[in-house]
Amino acid sequence: MANNSSKFFIKGKKAVSEIEQFEELIRKNPEDDRAYVRLAELYARAGRETKAIETYEKVAVIFEKKGFLNKAKAVLKQALLLSPEHGKINVLLADYDKQSGLVKDAAMRYNTAVNYYVKAGNKIAAINILRKMLELYPGNVNLSLKLANMLISEGMNHDAEKLLVPLSESLKNTDKVNEYVSVLKLLYTATGNDAEIGKTLVNFYLKKGSYSNALIVLQKLVVDNPDTIEFLEKLAFVFEKLGETHKLIAIYKQIAVVHAKHKNYAERDEMYRRILELDPNDREALFILNENAKLRDIISDKIKDSTGDLRREEGGRDDFVIDVDPNGGNAEKPHKVSIRSAVKEARSFLSYKLFDKAVEKVKSVEGWETSDDAYDVLIEANIEQGKVEEAGELLLTLIDLKVSEGKIGEVRDLMSDAEDMLGSDDARIISRKQQIAEQENDFTDPESGVEGEVFSGIPNLEEPDSEQPAVSAEETGSEAAVEKPQEPEPVAAVDESAEPPQERLDELEFYITIEDFVSATQLLEELVEAYPKSSFLKEIKAAIPEKKGE
Repeated sequence: MANNSSKFFIKGKKAVSEIEQFEELIRKNPEDDRAYVRLAELYARAGRETKAIETYEKVAVIFEKKGFLNKAKAVLKQALLLSPEHGKINVLLADYDKQSGLVKDAAMRYNTAVNYYVKAGNKIAAINILRKMLELYPGNVNLSLKLANMLISEGMNHDAEKLLVPLSESLKNTDKVNEYVSVLKLLYTATGNDAEIGKTLVNFYLKKGSYSNALIVLQKLVVDNPDTIEFLEKLAFVFEKLGETHKLIAIYKQIAVVHAKHKNYAERDEMYRRILELDPNDREALFILNENAKLRDIISDKIKDSTGDLRREEGGRDDFVIDVDPNGGNAEKPHKVSIRSAVKEARSFLSYKLFDKAVEKVKSVEGWETSDDAYDVLIEANIEQGKVEEAGELLLTLIDLKVSEGKIGEVRDLMSDAEDMLGSDDARIISRKQQIAEQENDFTDPESGVEGEVFSGIPNLEEPDSEQPAVSAEETGSEAAVEKPQEPEPVAAVDESAEPPQERLDELEFYITIEDFVSATQLLEELVEAYPKSSFLKEIKAAIPEKKGE
């Protein structure tokens, strides 16, 4: 059969005619591996890359069944010359590398295939390949996180939990704090916000002084466990550290309500006394603590103020009116109000559910666009009115402000809130993430290949200054990590005019590897004729057995 195959090639018939003849040969003899190799080559030359790759894959399987594993790998590498990132070919070649004990090469191929299938939107295929990689590196943290992240994104929370629980136990009480917290974050999501895991996360954040991060988890815990004093007290502690007095008072009141439910009136009253330390005029606290005289005075003043406001509103006018002189001058000019005073008044309006007045008050002050507190009021007012899109737009504007100021640390927390409001797939969120990533420069996941994280808005601890390898030698037991594909070893400098291009040398090496010496000799003769000064080609020619294959 080898003689027939070479004759078809040597006769130099048209590509289409040769393809038809080799297809017929294969129909008659489906195990003719040489015919498959030649047919794949003809497909490639005809520009039919998909058919060529499929044919290389078929002949690789034939070689593998016959026990010629190196030949199988050689034809798959030839297929990769046509499509280097091809998922199925990389997986098949990685499987063969694994059989040959080439763990590092197999991991590189698997990683390429994972990225291929993620880009193609086939996460199930990517998940299966990641499981193969974990068989090579059992217990590897980065690979486990990547796999768990993808499992959760596909709703396979139980599988993610089974993967993460033993990993969290192995990292517990070690010095790998960042890795442990990353595992806990995913485990918290996979378990449906388990309270014990959430509490552990909060304790880590509080210990590190990362109050904004602790706040995100605590808010979830309090929503799910509204009567748990421990979570409420920690939330109060965070608001106190962040200087959020208004929110601190609200949490104190929530704690007081829980104490009242359990008839712990002494503890309830203690909460209200704390509230009066922060706001001596809080009416609810004064009422509970029987400060009746002071309460009457405050209510009286409030009634007077609000009555004037209501009269102006009923008349259809603003609460502050400037009479305009017909000649262009103002009959009365308002005094300049500071943003701090305006925000304070606006918060009072919010407490009375006067949301439009709160918004109007903030926006009446010059320079409100640069105040964090002003945005805070406006966002809260819009959320209370159900205007989530407007609130999201304001939050994005605040993010842009922080980015322009270079305050990337604050931007991360704000981005988490924005994702909760608008969704992580919102184009505005994605564009800003890219912008932030460009400014940070120091955050790179060499193995990721996955856009976005499924951490439910739970942020990372601060990363260490030095970059960590994707797979450490300690974790894998190998001397190299699972990283990006390694670049080829540099070739010694040669005279380019005397040597053939690398792709022709690769083709020659391919023929030699599969022991097709007829094709190798023919190609070598063509190259020697074209590059007569090549010392490399002369050495190769001397090494090829004559007539072997006939």
